[in-house]
Amino acid sequence: MNSQVRFAMHPSDERDFEQLLLADGSVRFIAGPRWNDEEPVTCRSLADVDNTYCIVWSTSDISRLKADYLPKCGDWYCRSEHATIQFLRSEMDDSLIIEGRIAIKTAPTPDFPESSVKSLEARYGLLRKYLRKTYSNSVLRWQNATHPCAPVGPNRSANPSKPDSQVWVGPHALRWLREGKDRRVKQFRQAGAEAILV
Repeated sequence: MNSQVRFAMHPSDERDFEQLLLADGSVRFIAGPRWNDEEPVTCRSLADVDNTYCIVWSTSDISRLKADYLPKCGDWYCRSEHATIQFLRSEMDDSLIIEGRIAIKTAPTPDFPESSVKSLEARYGLLRKYLRKTYSNSVLRWQNATHPCAPVGPNRSANPSKPDSQVWVGPHALRWLREGKDRRVKQFRQAGAEAILV
């Protein structure tokens, strides 16, 4: 299975999402796919993850994550990401939320059998269902302020776009966006396009 869900999370939305993840006692968080040692530092609080890229690992799916040593930088790189949920966390400042996402790319391996794949996919499915049930989509419209406004043409897309059904906006993020006309969402900080409320 190869799947992702894009979202805009306010820190309060992330706390609610964290509580959902922590309802499973086997879930651990890891700051990114690169570690200082062969075994990653794990935690049970996103407050302890000092990285926007967070690996969500369930010890009931796979008891140990494997990593390869990278001599050029002296780090270890996770090669068991197929057995985890990748969680790119939203970032936020005074007027901007950077889009986040959860994703999986599962595949059975000798150390990650089909039963574990099904367990991980079920966990991911519950998270995806939660986001689609409690978050709102089609509430953001993408625009590029450096380009002229234009309807959809034969060789280009509209500016601003139609409402985006692929980005799910958390309830706290939606409230925050509604509180200020200058507040925006971007896919990444340097992006030219930004999303505004419909």
